[in-house]
Amino acid sequence: MVVRSGIFGLALFVSACGGGQPPQAPEMGLPAWDGTLIVCNETVSYAPSAIAPLPEFAADERLGLCARTMRYVTLNRQYGGQTSYFGVAAATTASLAATYAPLVRRAYSDSTWEFMDNLSGDIEVRVNAAAENAAGGQGLLGRLSRAPMDTGALIREEQKDVQAALLAFAADDPDGYATLAKEVNSTFNPTNRLLIAAINRNPFYRAYEAGLAQVRARHGGAIDFADMEQRIEIGAVLQALIEAIPAG
Repeated sequence: MVVRSGIFGLALFVSACGGGQPPQAPEMGLPAWDGTLIVCNETVSYAPSAIAPLPEFAADERLGLCARTMRYVTLNRQYGGQTSYFGVAAATTASLAATYAPLVRRAYSDSTWEFMDNLSGDIEVRVNAAAENAAGGQGLLGRLSRAPMDTGALIREEQKDVQAALLAFAADDPDGYATLAKEVNSTFNPTNRLLIAAINRNPFYRAYEAGLAQVRARHGGAIDFADMEQRIEIGAVLQALIEAIPAG
């Protein structure tokens, strides 16, 4: 029996820890999450106010996704007061890293992994540009001159890039694209009872799944990864979770 997890996915082998202030319930009526979870077997706090040292990962570990997640968590700690976009990017990348864990990486075919790996690298360019903008926003003159750091707008622009990549992949390799759509959609619409039980035991994924259930309900009962607007809605779920993390 294959257990699946995905780009914004639901990871069976990821668990969250409690501690600190009691978590507040995020918007959308989602269950509370305190901002702490396991990333590549290490406990990490996504709270912008967190000061604990972050774990270090080899540049090539799990396609570099572990190290990339830590860079995004660092950006969230630096600029979380301006935007939750970096926290959203960290959660997305951590989920993909979990999918590449040895026991579950076969959930995706080689062609799907190649696409996801390249896509993650492309998105990093956009995240880095947002970080440069956020850095320029420090100080009075910067705040007056920098571009807006609206999380929803940043997610939308990112997903436009994802859509262009998907369309190019569909034109270049229709069979590979069809396989990718099937495999990723299975992660957004889980039916594996072991996975669902794991979700219910995990504070982050339980809250995330509650948000995904709302997205499914708005779209006929199933999420379609190929639909850009649905991916933006998924990003909004992550945004609500990140923004509800207690301050300290």
